[in-house]
Amino acid sequence: MKKYIYLIIVMSLFSCQEVVDLNLETAQERLVIEAMIKWEKETVGNQQVIKLTNTSSYYNNEIVYAVGAQVSVTNTTTSQSFIFTEIEDGIYVTNTFIPIINNVYQLEITYNNEVYKAEETLFESPEILEITQSIEEGFSSEDPEVAVSFNDFENQRDFYRVQFSQYRPSVDETINTDGIAYDSRFVENNLITNFYESDDLEVNDEFTILVSKISSQFYNFINVLEQQGDSSGPFSTPPVNVKGNCINTTNESNYPYGYFGLNQISVANYTFEEF
Repeated sequence: MKKYIYLIIVMSLFSCQEVVDLNLETAQERLVIEAMIKWEKETVGNQQVIKLTNTSSYYNNEIVYAVGAQVSVTNTTTSQSFIFTEIEDGIYVTNTFIPIINNVYQLEITYNNEVYKAEETLFESPEILEITQSIEEGFSSEDPEVAVSFNDFENQRDFYRVQFSQYRPSVDETINTDGIAYDSRFVENNLITNFYESDDLEVNDEFTILVSKISSQFYNFINVLEQQGDSSGPFSTPPVNVKGNCINTTNESNYPYGYFGLNQISVANYTFEEF
């Protein structure tokens, strides 16, 4: 399988080793918000989940859940609110959510006597028109690829997210997941085709492909995350904590991490075939 692998090789002469405990400064604990409302086309979309955790120290490998929060999402267009109930530590759910295209929704979280808010618009997702497989249409003329096609919405600048999930039934394992977010300004009003290419594709591998229209704010957030994830090597940009669209309206300096988003999602399944 083709991968980019960065190796750090530490060579020790004379096998002399000494254990050093670093006294790392403890950063301020912050709320981490995982609030992606996902509505698959042709479904009701009423069941939704929001996860709240806290940042922890470098040496703490345990997840610190944010318990006891009050969580709601309000459709500001209709003024209807949906309460999320904590069913286990840090996991808040509702089964009454009503998704409406082009309506604006506001997330509100009250936690430790501070109020966090964020807003997003729920956009319509494009219809998936076709899924194909080939060898010569991607970046490589040797590696096979799976491609998904859909039309750009006309006469407007849009942002899209396409996600691929590859599953191998023979070993009951998800081999790889990949995704891309991009600006449609160079392909406006045209057919858009996105490729998933790998030398590790086998016959009967199953793909789940998700396509959604996203906000420009979420597009920028994803791009920053990807840049940080690709940061490696001596000349790369140092990783930084990436703030999303959630703000602390009570104490601005105690800002949270994470993002509140809403996506209608077009979903298609495809099984890789023998050429």
